[in-house]
Amino acid sequence: MDQRKIRTLPLCCMMIGAVLGSGIVILPPLALDTAGQWAIAGWGLTAAFGVAFAYVFARVGTLFPGEGGAASAVKRAFGPVAKRLAAYFLSGAVLFGPAAVILTVVEYLPPAITPATDAGRATLAAAMQAGCALLLASGLRNMSRFTLVLASSATLLLLTGSGLVLAFHSVPPEPLPPMDAPAMGYTLLLLFWAVVGWEVVGNYGDEVAEPSRTIPRAAVIAGLVVGLVSLAVAAALQYGEFPPEAGHGVAALLHPLFGQASPWVMAGMTAALCVTTYLTVVGAVSRLTAHMAQEGWLPAFLDRRNRHGVPWTAVALYTASHLVQFALVGFGVLDLAGLVAIADGFFLSNALLGTLAAARLFTAPLPRATAGLLALCVLIVLLQSPWQVLTTEGVMILAVIRPGARRVRRAEDPLRP
Repeated sequence: MDQRKIRTLPLCCMMIGAVLGSGIVILPPLALDTAGQWAIAGWGLTAAFGVAFAYVFARVGTLFPGEGGAASAVKRAFGPVAKRLAAYFLSGAVLFGPAAVILTVVEYLPPAITPATDAGRATLAAAMQAGCALLLASGLRNMSRFTLVLASSATLLLLTGSGLVLAFHSVPPEPLPPMDAPAMGYTLLLLFWAVVGWEVVGNYGDEVAEPSRTIPRAAVIAGLVVGLVSLAVAAALQYGEFPPEAGHGVAALLHPLFGQASPWVMAGMTAALCVTTYLTVVGAVSRLTAHMAQEGWLPAFLDRRNRHGVPWTAVALYTASHLVQFALVGFGVLDLAGLVAIADGFFLSNALLGTLAAARLFTAPLPRATAGLLALCVLIVLLQSPWQVLTTEGVMILAVIRPGARRVRRAEDPLRP
């Protein structure tokens, strides 16, 4: 066995950090503002949804281990053109989403060190992103050691802070008011960001020891941990009683532990989670990009690798895209919300193809039903995306399907004109 391959614990921590990411910082106060006392119910549904998502994509990853990941399952279910679409959707998401993740780190810095201008914040984000790119290029084993420390530390802080608040600083739950269905629906749409990340699990299959055992085991543990952390944080914010100096949102959970230093700890925790998300997702999709280059669907230079086996040209492509976006943010052309909206639409489209493929390929009734239900939920959420994103994806589908179908027919019959 190749000793450079990673095992359960590092892969599990990569998944935890990738899925918690910026969502666990941004979403709990938003959900509480929109759904009120029903927010905890929304988080319960989201936690169950996340575990199901982890289960489906872990099974897909064991059936099709390798850099193609879930896109390989899409190919088996619907053909090579559909695989190309899935890969393009995920690549489109990673052209935009990771820039939003790094900008979240800057947004949560303590005021004393936060740049005062958009240009200053964009410059700081670009410097952080360049450091992440260098870490990506150092290889999966080095990267996984780094993310293990970051994700485990952040998870421990969130669970400890939430536990202290619930044990010593909480108030009795209030009776639930009548549910506001539109507000609850909007809350569930927001909370979908909390389950983005599971779909890249399989892309590391070639660099995982015993993927048929390691990937499901890591996914189950990670899914349970993510669900526990999400529910603990949501419950502590909903039922906790905080002094005015504790601050707002997740930062308040750290106040019993760290007092006036909690904003600094919060900044470090946010950076740990967001950097883990960036490294895991960009690393996975860079490998998918190289895989597509091997198959001739993308330029061959995107499969150039360094001595660690990292497709450095693909990493450089995404790095350059994010640096351009930081420049646009610095000039006030783009903002964090816009980047998230664009990325979410592409993530959802890729997830839809992946869950539909799983529903078609799975033979046992429970996995097939779970994947089908997830596909329906993803479709409902996808239809809430901005019209600009849906239009762009429609154009991509038209641009890929007809030329792709002709290419497949020529491969099957070289004499076909």
